[in-house]
Amino acid sequence: MQQSYHASGKLLISAEYLVLKGALALAVPLNKGQRLTVEPWSEEGLLWRAHTLSGLWFDAQFDKYLNVLSSSSAPHAQQLQNILQQVVAQNPVVGPQLINRQVTTQLEFDPQWGWGSSSTLLSLLAQWLPIDPYSLMDATFGGSGYDLACGTAHGPLFYRRHPAQPPEITPAPFHPPFMNQLGVVWLQQKQTSSQEVRRFLSEQTSHQALVDEASLLTREMATTSDPDTFSRMMQQHEALIARATNQTPVQQRLFPDFIGSIKSLGAWGGDFVLFITPDSLSSARSYFADKGYHTLFPLADILLFSSHQTGQ
Repeated sequence: MQQSYHASGKLLISAEYLVLKGALALAVPLNKGQRLTVEPWSEEGLLWRAHTLSGLWFDAQFDKYLNVLSSSSAPHAQQLQNILQQVVAQNPVVGPQLINRQVTTQLEFDPQWGWGSSSTLLSLLAQWLPIDPYSLMDATFGGSGYDLACGTAHGPLFYRRHPAQPPEITPAPFHPPFMNQLGVVWLQQKQTSSQEVRRFLSEQTSHQALVDEASLLTREMATTSDPDTFSRMMQQHEALIARATNQTPVQQRLFPDFIGSIKSLGAWGGDFVLFITPDSLSSARSYFADKGYHTLFPLADILLFSSHQTGQ
């Protein structure tokens, strides 16, 4: 009997970095994610096949003790083995469910985009097996867990998590009437989130004042109906994170002549940025293309249930 599960990708609109210190964050699930299918397998072990939009990119075979018998990539097999061993360590009852199984995953977006190839995998495992995805994340990739919340969410959400506590997740009223002025652009670099998380958490500063300011900006960004106000808050947010991380905001660094506002989404320096423009999105597309950035999406086109949320 075949079982199938789906987890949505994610974007972090506000409180990047500071969400790790307990700030309230605004996050949105995407209409692209990852699917996992489980089928019976005749062998006494586990066969794992992972696909991207380009086809099969990784496969591995494990014995009944989760030892790697063969794989197309030893590092990826070792990482997957570690995740599966953590699953069994957290709930030994699930061990037999991993035997005589063939698992197939299908990623629905480019893995370089940073939309959650790792978090969707953990979400899928937690949907298939009775385990806590946040504990699994803590034991493997690390992070705040907002991306796990997006994996099974139905719309924008507020997210907060304090250390050693369960996350606080509530629906967010992020349905701006100016959605047609918002878009995202890929910076053509991939940030390794786990490294960024470890680096920021290693700092001893509490950042409490910045955490409080980020939480306030999160609520304001989620609720304002005025595009100029949202644009101004994007700039305030960039200045805030610049103070927290001693980095230069992306608009100053790469797009100083852009008409509108640009803010990073997630770890600075790679993946996607959010922009708001007073002009048309086609004009913005031309601007970014002239700078060498050709992967652009209207925000409304990638949000989960965006047509319903924006009233279109």
